[in-house]
Amino acid sequence: MALYPGGTFRDRSTVGASFFGNFFCDLTQPVSLSGVANPVGSRLAQCGMLFFAAALWGLFWVLPQLFARQSSIRPWFARLSTACVLTFLAVPLTPSERFGAWHARLSLLAGSLGIAAAVLAVWGLFTFERRARGLALLGGLTLVAVAFAGAIFVAHFGETAPPLLVPAAQKIAALLLCLWIAAVALWALFDEDPRRA
Repeated sequence: MALYPGGTFRDRSTVGASFFGNFFCDLTQPVSLSGVANPVGSRLAQCGMLFFAAALWGLFWVLPQLFARQSSIRPWFARLSTACVLTFLAVPLTPSERFGAWHARLSLLAGSLGIAAAVLAVWGLFTFERRARGLALLGGLTLVAVAFAGAIFVAHFGETAPPLLVPAAQKIAALLLCLWIAAVALWALFDEDPRRA
């Protein structure tokens, strides 16, 4: 973010990154929205998104360990979460400047797969692991935020200057997702219940 030259869809003359004004993907563009070359910053932003994909994979790997051993949702969760991460990996590698609407379509597909996997995860945590109700509540809140961000993105898809709420909702959903990832990781590190699968 520190290397992003500037520009948002609402104001291309801004200098530097705007936390709530820029989409994450704006930072991955080789040329910023203000028209300035962004060769190093774009590569670092792509790397950051790939690291985020790795963190998401870690979340999806740990979560089923909190489900009941005989849970019937495990196979579906595994399929959906794997498809989500693989699709998400393509998002930073297909900047909209070069790939146009395919970038947004991949983002929406990854988000939809992630929402479906999160629904199963929240249900699994609520149903099968009573001690993990806090994680389920945080996951549910994250799920609502991600679904809202996706819905308003679709509602304003194709607009040249979407309202500030669209990128801001993306950031809030991402922050909640990071918090959920951290909470699940801490649970996995410090919970020593042998009943877990």
